[in-house]
Amino acid sequence: MKIKSFLIIIYTLAGFFISILSSFLTYIIIGKPIGVTMVIQIVFVVIFLTPVVGIISFILGRYLSLKFDFIKNRLEDIRNENYVKDTSKNTITEINDINDNMNFLSDQLKYLIEDLKQKNQDLSNLLISMAHDIKTPITILNGYIEEMEDGMIESQNLPQALTHMKEEIKFLDELTVDMLEFITSMDRHKTKEKIELYTLVQDEIFPVLPLKADVKYLNELEEGFFIEFNRIDLKKVILNLLDNAIKHTEVGYIKVYDKNDIIVFENSGDMIDEEFKEKIFEPFFSIDKSKNRKKSGFGLGLSIVKNLCLSNNYTCTLHSSDKIKTLFYLKKVNKEMIK
Repeated sequence: MKIKSFLIIIYTLAGFFISILSSFLTYIIIGKPIGVTMVIQIVFVVIFLTPVVGIISFILGRYLSLKFDFIKNRLEDIRNENYVKDTSKNTITEINDINDNMNFLSDQLKYLIEDLKQKNQDLSNLLISMAHDIKTPITILNGYIEEMEDGMIESQNLPQALTHMKEEIKFLDELTVDMLEFITSMDRHKTKEKIELYTLVQDEIFPVLPLKADVKYLNELEEGFFIEFNRIDLKKVILNLLDNAIKHTEVGYIKVYDKNDIIVFENSGDMIDEEFKEKIFEPFFSIDKSKNRKKSGFGLGLSIVKNLCLSNNYTCTLHSSDKIKTLFYLKKVNKEMIK
């Protein structure tokens, strides 16, 4: 039974019984005995009031059924992945509460579904790229093994062949580590803590960075500047950003400082063109198209940074880049904005 029909029947029956009860109570209150005449009068009153009650019930039932249709339509929109908010207000408080909750539910579902779709796409790309990147070193290793089995490598060339094989194995090991880092960076459930950033960078980050004679590492963060972040995630984010800057800075400086609650990573390295501003955070994207693995890497570093930041309600963006300096911004955002 539809809600409108149900409400009309309930309201009509309620009106019918109220009419009868009111009629009998009226005669009881005035103190007159109920005779045949009074019963007839009561029947006429009930017959007269029943259509009125029915009409009122129909109007109320239709009004409330439209409200339920509104809820049904909103749910159908959500089911069809139409997550448009409805900010209209209603005279019934409960309907407004339901609508607000549905708006919240719609936002959460949109975020979760888009996140799952993105993860699925990233994992698909991961498998494709992994298959492509693994194929070359495996082919090289297999070639060396076959040559050794056939006695085609002379004894004096064996150390060089083994060195090449070790390099390919190291490449596979680094690729595997980066793949695992990328997958684990997708986890959105992290324990956060307040971290004093200056001390973290000075005592735990800078000491492990590779030294470059012509590059200065500058920690200009304000002492006592705290951020709420998962500690392991934050170290990975900073190390990835600085390591990426080191690879592309031959002479100059790499600097970290805070500005209006924004953490700024500045370097005087290679310029990043505007067209790559968003692409550099995509998995397996590398501006350097050369085959120099030491410099180009696997293109996962900044995508890992992006995932870890999202997990901690932060975003990392390339703010600007020119021939003089490149600026990356790390800033906190509301969860609703991270979509």
